[in-house]
Amino acid sequence: MAANVNASYVGHYSKDDSAIPGVYNGMCMEVLDRSGDLLFVADVQVLSGTMIELVRTSELLRPDIADMLPLSVSVRGFNAYQNCGIHMDGMLSKLAQDQDSAWLVKNIDHKGRDAGRSFSRQPITTQAWVRSLSEPEDQWLECKVVNASAGGVCFRTPEPLDPESKLSIRFRLRRGKEQPPLTVAIRRVTDRGDTFEYGTEFVDLTPEVNTVITRTVIALQNMQ
Repeated sequence: MAANVNASYVGHYSKDDSAIPGVYNGMCMEVLDRSGDLLFVADVQVLSGTMIELVRTSELLRPDIADMLPLSVSVRGFNAYQNCGIHMDGMLSKLAQDQDSAWLVKNIDHKGRDAGRSFSRQPITTQAWVRSLSEPEDQWLECKVVNASAGGVCFRTPEPLDPESKLSIRFRLRRGKEQPPLTVAIRRVTDRGDTFEYGTEFVDLTPEVNTVITRTVIALQNMQ
């Protein structure tokens, strides 16, 4: 289905700001219900000015989703080409009834682009460890995760960290669900008196790293 993308959308912006630019092709986006609960993560292919195909890259967080179709959803992500967050609303349905890997979102209401948060942050309380990439590999600092998404993670620790540094972070997951450390960059620091809160963004991304991030965030959410 993705091979049938209309070429007129690829590589430039539509004159109609409500249409979906072809530069969204290949974006990693979160699919949420209207309550803001994450359903799954997927890569996007633009099919027309009002319709996209979603190729699921994560587990389904709602196994009963097929019983709710068609379902009103929000689709959110970050577009590196435009360097901004993307938000679209539409109606979710299956591409074919006998599978759950490819989905359609029709009647797209393209909410537009913004410089704000592009992924939904789910409240999470769990233990994690961070270390500066310039520190020895055994120098891990314990921290408390506040929320996490496919875009980044927010954590608190009483220790001040260099706001210009990149960090490696690893999470406490259920047994058998260990994931390799991920790299984040500090984007925001808030002094809360007895602790510091750090808002971070996942960086040094590759398709393989994106897969690890998706699996880690979903595993964290499933633990709550």
